[in-house]
Amino acid sequence: MQRHLNFSILILIILFQFMVVYGEQRPFSNNKAGPKITLEGFVLDEHGNGIYNAEVIVPEKNILVKTSKSGHYIIEFSAGGVVHIEVCKSGFLPVSTRFFNTGENIALKPIKITLVGSPMEEIVVTGTSTPKLYTETPVKTAVVSKKDIEKKGAVSLADSLELMTGVRVEDNCQNCNFTQVRINGMEGKYSQILIDGMPVVSALAGVYALEQIPANMIEKLEVVKGGGSALYGGNAVAGVVNIIAKETENSGSQVSLTGESINSSSNIVLDFNTDYASKKHKIYASFFTNYQNREHMDYNDDGFSDLGELKNVSLGANFSHHFDAIAGRLKLNFTAIFEDRRGGNKFDQPEHFADIAESIRTYRTDFGLSWEQAFKEISLLRFQGSFSYTKRKSYYGAEQDPNAYGQTQNPVVYGRLTYNLFSIGYHNIILGTSYKSDHIKDLAPAYNRTIDDTYTDLGFFIQDEIEMFKHTTTLLVGIRADKHSTIEHFILSPRASLLYKGIENLTLRATFSTGFRAPQVFDEDLHITQVGGEGMLIINQAGLKEESSHSFTLGIDFGKQVINKLVQFSISGFYTHLDNVFTLEEIDSKSNARVFERFNSAGATVYGIEMEAGFKWSNKFEIFSGWTFQKSELEEQEPDFGGNEFFRSPNVYGSMRIDWNFPKFLDIRAELIYTGSMKVPHFAGYIKEDVLEESDPFVVLNLTLSKKIGFTTGHSVTLTAAVYNLLDQFQEDLDRGIYRDAGYIYGPRFPRTFRLGLKYNF
Repeated sequence: MQRHLNFSILILIILFQFMVVYGEQRPFSNNKAGPKITLEGFVLDEHGNGIYNAEVIVPEKNILVKTSKSGHYIIEFSAGGVVHIEVCKSGFLPVSTRFFNTGENIALKPIKITLVGSPMEEIVVTGTSTPKLYTETPVKTAVVSKKDIEKKGAVSLADSLELMTGVRVEDNCQNCNFTQVRINGMEGKYSQILIDGMPVVSALAGVYALEQIPANMIEKLEVVKGGGSALYGGNAVAGVVNIIAKETENSGSQVSLTGESINSSSNIVLDFNTDYASKKHKIYASFFTNYQNREHMDYNDDGFSDLGELKNVSLGANFSHHFDAIAGRLKLNFTAIFEDRRGGNKFDQPEHFADIAESIRTYRTDFGLSWEQAFKEISLLRFQGSFSYTKRKSYYGAEQDPNAYGQTQNPVVYGRLTYNLFSIGYHNIILGTSYKSDHIKDLAPAYNRTIDDTYTDLGFFIQDEIEMFKHTTTLLVGIRADKHSTIEHFILSPRASLLYKGIENLTLRATFSTGFRAPQVFDEDLHITQVGGEGMLIINQAGLKEESSHSFTLGIDFGKQVINKLVQFSISGFYTHLDNVFTLEEIDSKSNARVFERFNSAGATVYGIEMEAGFKWSNKFEIFSGWTFQKSELEEQEPDFGGNEFFRSPNVYGSMRIDWNFPKFLDIRAELIYTGSMKVPHFAGYIKEDVLEESDPFVVLNLTLSKKIGFTTGHSVTLTAAVYNLLDQFQEDLDRGIYRDAGYIYGPRFPRTFRLGLKYNF
């Protein structure tokens, strides 16, 4: 580990030297208030119509404004210096203007900017913790927009992630259908889930969070692959998934009702959203609520569920207020989630009368607060705070065990303070500190398991982003130091990224990043996959070290617009090496429980190639496809089966989607999701001996038809009919009966599903 750490620090030293020698220098910006200058214009679409709520950015002044309903924008800032304008709107190709002077005596004419529809461009924040156009950020950030989420017909966060390149969502339990997201083949515990940039989804909450978080609270998703601990601390090893909570664009409401038939079992989803924006666009508020009721489903007719029943009620609100007089912005948010899920059999009786049951009742609340304070367009101070509380009542038991009830409480407190310094030469510097307290109290009397621990993490970080060579090259370097309560020493997490955009239509990115994962007793491993009615106990080996990662990525993006046609293509290679990999080995067996010890094994390597391509013809036709080819290997053989490959990590997987839009007829979407063969552990219970299986590849085909009907009042109704998993490629060799291995599940999350939906906008 020390060798890799020394290597990381050496790379940063070299990059800093490169920055000092080759960075273009200019005088520091003058902090004194001076004469103001006004810049205005219009943002239009291809047909000359104004684009509402497009984001107009002046990066050199750290200014972001949004256009009115006519597409008009107006910006006022201190005179002096060379600036340019960047404009972005979801679904459109971003535009950057030429650089121009803003001297005191210079008259600026109105600037009209035309945006062309684009399948992939967005403003992103996750990679650098500052809002930037995708083409301007040195850290590649994948995006799922609100439009994509709605077209997908997503009900939850899990559904929303399914078409993202290099990302897989899988079901890991035949009883309770615990899901996890894999980034570049690594398990969900290696990924950090953020909400508005804050790591408030704990290990406990993350077990079922992918299905608990409703899609109608999500404005968009951003995924950064590779180590992200330099900004976000622990668990950001494979990458981070940032949920950008819904913020209003204009006043209005939406209600939708969706009904599904999943192998003859019903699923009902009801959503409601309402938004408010003040006339002067200083106050924004949005409210959402979601209700879901899903029946259990027995696919192989053995009397035990293969898809558990689920009842979910969630609601939340976001509020923001711009205080122009003091250049401040306040944001508040609240979310409450109640979920009741159960799998097994005998659903009409209490859990302890069932032959096997996994039942989890989750109560979760989140409170968040953010304050942004600008200082004379030169710097920005931001405070973010959050309190999350998860309470869970559970039953994990078999053979009518009356003692298998348990309960868990998990309060999480998080605070983060950052200070951005803009226009210091060609530098953009961020200084920050964060603190997280994660308390877990878990009682499982049936397995003699009691956990009552508090994990804390205090972090300090610095990041410098420098523009070089006439704005064709951006170098980003940063480092973070964390003091985690389970580790005696500070953990250093450096990273560096390079962006080159000096060739027309082509962007080159290279990144070195690091991540770590601290040892703690409770994580996704403690999800109880029932094997013969037994539970799992985990203890940490004495002197356990943190897992750490070193990631390298190199890639190019190509995008060319010809009139109303757009072609985009990207290819990137990735390499991640893990040190001190956490491994479980069974060391004892007690009544009704198996005891495992977590220890550090030698390491592991994940490497491969990602390819994406997209074509769009105006608003009529769009096709996008993304594929991943990879290898995941352990340096030492794992203890159960003696292999070196990661379990449930296919070497090939990818997706394709096609959209045809016929305004006077129908909108049609077709999706294909391919998952290659993979190694899957199959433990004895229903079968006589443990076996390492190799699954068959499978293809999921989805087809959606929708029709939007507009009214003169401005209201509209959208009707949707869809079939998911058209070929019904569901796992055929599921275990059966009370002694089944509930963790032996690898196929698509759902069998063939029919859907009808109605959405009303008003």
